[in-house]
Amino acid sequence: MAPAAYRQRGDELTDRQTRGKALDGYSVRVGQLDRIPLTVSRQPGATLFSLVFNVLGRRHRHGVPAPLRDLVRNAMPPSGAEVLHTVFAPGVWAPDSLSLTRDLDTSGSSAVLDELDALDAEDFMEELHLQHDSTPPPHWRAAAAQPRAFLSAYRDMLRAVWDALTPLWQEAAPYLRREQERVGLATVTNNLEALFASLGGHVSYADGAFHLPYPCPSHLTTLGQRRIVLVPLASDYATGTYSAERDDVLWLGYPLPGLAQLISSSTPAALTDTDRLAVLLGRARAGILRHAHRRPSLSDTARHVGISVSTASYHCDQLTHAGLLVRQRQGQQVRLYLTDKGNALMDLLA
Repeated sequence: MAPAAYRQRGDELTDRQTRGKALDGYSVRVGQLDRIPLTVSRQPGATLFSLVFNVLGRRHRHGVPAPLRDLVRNAMPPSGAEVLHTVFAPGVWAPDSLSLTRDLDTSGSSAVLDELDALDAEDFMEELHLQHDSTPPPHWRAAAAQPRAFLSAYRDMLRAVWDALTPLWQEAAPYLRREQERVGLATVTNNLEALFASLGGHVSYADGAFHLPYPCPSHLTTLGQRRIVLVPLASDYATGTYSAERDDVLWLGYPLPGLAQLISSSTPAALTDTDRLAVLLGRARAGILRHAHRRPSLSDTARHVGISVSTASYHCDQLTHAGLLVRQRQGQQVRLYLTDKGNALMDLLA
């Protein structure tokens, strides 16, 4: 990530090794603009990763709006923050799997949980070894020594931050739709060059190529048959993330246009007096549905909402009968999951 080592296997390694350096060291030439497959992703994982990475890494923290910096600091578990700060502080590289962008075609709040569930210790270690010739640098060695423990702390912290960030992400929906329309208009009017030049962040476009700010010996030098995926980030005003190592896409994260207006007009608290979901369902059931995107146990849900386990069980039964929630056993615990109908209601009202 920015830059990242994308996981590759078998004969794909040969392609990786032959890519070499770009014309100026860090560029990707895109070819004829009217033939580029281009999409806009509303995938939320990139925003979450970018926000946490910038706040903990301190490299571009000045570009993160103060309310979002406070949101991250207040939400993150202290132990997890200490572990991840050690990793992110020294530099700009992180394994691609941590960026939560495995599937760029997904959207909605549940996409983040799916990405976190997909994190794999073996994939994580392979990325570290590919990037660092099997010898992780000092700041990655603790994570490399105990990758499962590291990924567990990573999941816990990002779930906690995502809990706090979800209301703002839902309020970003009209801004994301407007950005999709802007990109679509630039595509049909043959104005992609101006669009690419206007994206902002640290990735620039000029002379038929994207110019990347950081070195990575394995990034691609020409787009080839890959599609470009633009990923608006509701995380900061100035920076951006990207991956130029994947075999399927070149994806570029950049500041969401209108972010300042979104931040100034948003109400980050999950429950407010004008909460439409609480008006419709009641505060307890609204709180249960909001917390369900973490796939919690019943006791965890009761503790989070501030009610007894028996009361939480009653409300969960009613939400299950309504088709908004489902219970699934995982080992010794029963976990709560939002159904498709529950996710749709959250996206509409939460």
